[in-house]
Amino acid sequence: MNSQRLIATGAALLCLLGGRGARAGTLTGKFVTPLSGPVANGMLLLTLSQAAVVPGSFAIVPQTVSCSTSTDGSVVGVPNPLTAPTAGAFTGVGTLAGGTYFVKIVYTGISSTVTLASPELALALASTGELRINAPTVQPGAATGYAVYIGASSGAETLQGSVAGFESAFTQSTPLAAGAVLPGQNNTVCVLAFNDTTIPSYTYYTATLDDSAGNTLPGYPQNWYLGGSSIDVSTLEPLATNPAARFPMPVLANPAADVAQSVNSPLNLNQHGILNSGNVGPGFFSSFWAGTLPGPTTAVGGWTPNTPVELQRIDLYAQTAGAGGTNGLNVTVTDGTSSCTFQDLLAGTATEASTAPAAFGAGCTFNAGVPLTVNVASDDHTTRPGNVSWQVEMTSK
Repeated sequence: MNSQRLIATGAALLCLLGGRGARAGTLTGKFVTPLSGPVANGMLLLTLSQAAVVPGSFAIVPQTVSCSTSTDGSVVGVPNPLTAPTAGAFTGVGTLAGGTYFVKIVYTGISSTVTLASPELALALASTGELRINAPTVQPGAATGYAVYIGASSGAETLQGSVAGFESAFTQSTPLAAGAVLPGQNNTVCVLAFNDTTIPSYTYYTATLDDSAGNTLPGYPQNWYLGGSSIDVSTLEPLATNPAARFPMPVLANPAADVAQSVNSPLNLNQHGILNSGNVGPGFFSSFWAGTLPGPTTAVGGWTPNTPVELQRIDLYAQTAGAGGTNGLNVTVTDGTSSCTFQDLLAGTATEASTAPAAFGAGCTFNAGVPLTVNVASDDHTTRPGNVSWQVEMTSK
């Protein structure tokens, strides 16, 4: 990617971050491949699926955002400089003593962040004078400028100053200062407008990851929906379809064709009810009685719900049919105080039964944490069914 494109991308992103009401998320973590290990000094290009704006400010979200990886595969906002700086040594001006000097540069980012240092340049100054370090030719758009480190011996460079932007060179015309040592890590940040903060909410990013040689890594490009404030790239899962139709897409008010949706976090409704739901958990309690069912009034199972529940239905299946009688058996679920009754189950030689409670609301709601017992309340079979499995369907109270 050329420097002009990087500049345009970064300028647009910085405009977004500086806009009134603008919000952005941060990508963290590392890209590591199973065979080659960390993706060092790679390029991550994120392309928005369609035009979008930031709510409130209506700032245009950048169509593309370029981030990078550092030497350990960590995702960063500004790439490390990969070529040595260019510079000139001039005598007759300045007070810097003659000698051989060693120069490295780093890119600077927002909030005083910096990259790792460039390769080293050795520069000979014949006599007293000055060094002029040229602005780097590769100028990442997310960088705010560059900083210059100079030392009298190789590997011992210290910070001598910085330049805002890339319009001017850096001049070292005085003796070296005892500045800060070279940075130990690239701590610039990859920031962009996450999809849950933009309009429309159906957008996603197409992510392309290239290695340091410009080769696209296997498995890319991928479609990502980004939400929240910070995401570790090592935990991301590509969206399955284009456009995506599963988590972490936002929950939509009216999805096309009533497509299934899901959330992957706790959901707080602030005490509001859920209306018109076909079945809202917690699901089923199921059990199995081996052999012939016992006579009344014997307990044949039980459980303790961890949330208030309302019983909706019971389903039974008998491997061995009963015989005789008219109504079959009645089953009750009780907490010791109130009971919910299901009537006329497995009558005669029936091997399957499914029915709602005899009367909804008549003792069929139970509190969390109270043990519930399933009992055979009555049975008019002359030969009772055997090897019976059942499940009680319940919803949240």
